[in-house]
This record gives sequence, C-alpha cells and structure tokens, in this order.
Amino acid sequence: MYLGLDIAKAKIDCCLMHDTKYLHRTFENNQDGFIKLTNWLEKHTANKVYACCEATGSYSEAIADYLHDTGHKISVVNPLRIKAFVTSELQNVKTDKQDAKSIAIYCHRNQPELYKPASPSERELKALTRYLDGLKELLTSHTNRSLVAHHSVKSYIETSIKNTRAEIKVIEKVIQSRIKSDNDLDKQAKLLKSITAISDGTIPHILTLFADKQFKTAKQATKYVGLNPIIKQSGNKSTRHLAISKMGDKYIRSALYMPAVVAFRMAVYKPFIKRLKDKGKTNKQIICAMMRKLLVYCFTVLKTGNQFDPDLILK
Repeated sequence: MYLGLDIAKAKIDCCLMHDTKYLHRTFENNQDGFIKLTNWLEKHTANKVYACCEATGSYSEAIADYLHDTGHKISVVNPLRIKAFVTSELQNVKTDKQDAKSIAIYCHRNQPELYKPASPSERELKALTRYLDGLKELLTSHTNRSLVAHHSVKSYIETSIKNTRAEIKVIEKVIQSRIKSDNDLDKQAKLLKSITAISDGTIPHILTLFADKQFKTAKQATKYVGLNPIIKQSGNKSTRHLAISKMGDKYIRSALYMPAVVAFRMAVYKPFIKRLKDKGKTNKQIICAMMRKLLVYCFTVLKTGNQFDPDLILK
C-alpha cells in the first residue's frame, strides 16, 4: 500500500492507495497528528506502507523521521519531480487532497529512493546550522532597514542588530562544540578543513549535506545541490546559454559561494582559473565552476577518508 503525503506547516493531507482505492484523511503536522496517522493506517492494513512526500525542509523532516522510526518505508523527493509528474499527467485540479493522491501514484509508479535519516547528532547539527542561516538573513534584513529607517525606530533596529550578532556568535560556538563532541563529525570536519579555501563556517553545511544523502558519486552530489551545468538552446539559433540548474539545496550553494570567491584569489587555484579563462569563461561562470570543484573535493575526502591532495587542483 502506498501513502502520499502533501505536507504544509500545520497539516498533512494523506492519501492511502491500495489497487484502485484511495482513502483520504488530514492530520496535524505534529507528534499527536503522527500518532493518529499511525492508528489510521493500522485500521486499514496490518502491513507497513510505502510513503512518499516532497522535501519541504523542517515541515517534512519530522514526519519522515517518524515514519522511518516506526518501520515504514518513506521517500522524500525533490518537489520538482512531483511537479513534472503532475504536469505529465495533464491534471487540471490543484488541491491538497489531489496533491496527496498524485504523490501516492508517483510513489507507486516510480519507487523512489528510500529516505535514510541522519543520526541524532547530525540532526541537531542541521537544526543549529539552519537556525544560524536564519539569524544571518535576519541580520542582513535589519542592517539594510537601518540605512533608511526613521529616527523614531532606528535605535530599536540597532538594538536588534546588536542582539542578533551576539546570538550568531553563541550559535557558532555551539555548532563547533557539537562537532568536536562527536567523534565521527570531528573526524569529517578535519578532513574538510584540509581542503584549501574551505572555512569553519562552511564545514557544518557540508556535514549536514552528506549526513542527509548517501551519494555514490560526486556527480550525484553536484546535481543534488544544483551546481550541475545546464545548456539552454532552442531551434537553429547559434547562441546558447550555459548556467547551473539551481535545482537543489540553496543553503549549500550559499555556503560554497564565499569559499569559491576566496579560492578565486588564491595562487594555488590560478592554473585552474586560467584554463577556464582561456576557454572564454566569465568570472561568474568560473566562480560557479569553483563551487562545483570544491564540492567534489569535499565528497572525495569524505568518501576516501584521506586528507585533501593539492595535486587534485591541477586535474
């Protein structure tokens, strides 16, 4: 039996598919709702189900972890895959109930890769890292607002900026402490730190990426993050547009951007940069290529367990 889950902030629309029958229910997106969902499933089947949902960050992680821990199969797929599937089916109804049904049918036909949850320490690291990202976005917002704020509110904004900066420092220390307290994370962090241009601020993001997904190749990791190149060309036009797909984790891309900028200015990467410039690549394209290169290095050191080899830069 296949279970489609359309997940929102407060609720989960469920569709249980068995042959040609579809059963629908809605539950709250919290622990009480998860228990009620389990009880509902037990009324209709004695077996474990094959569930599927879209990757919606923290909204989908909790239910995915719960279903996995209770013995069900669960897949968490890229929303673009579901969207493409729905489009291919030429559906003209867009409701939460219909979305849950579409996800159940997609799961039945495609048998997507099963979800493998991270360890408790890795889950905690991801939560802290995402919270830190939110604080940095808030700081940027406050800083920009303070430039044009009316004098009556400027002091309040400056206080918020001060408090946010202080909290960022606290969370950064907590993250480093969590990494050092876990032997596996600490070992992986040291491997990543051996890569030229990868900083302490980037390492937690990379750790959470490879904790979430078990990539077999560096190409899979690159595609998951959305750094894989795509070519856009139509008809007989001689011009073509080369870009990155951006169909992946924006947090990881953001975390790799500054290391790529730093690497762009480092002498050790000059041969790689020159090779791309000789091919006519722009600085922006080279930065994207550098982000992709750094991600490949991260995958390599974690996969092999060996520290970074600078000779790889010339390859």
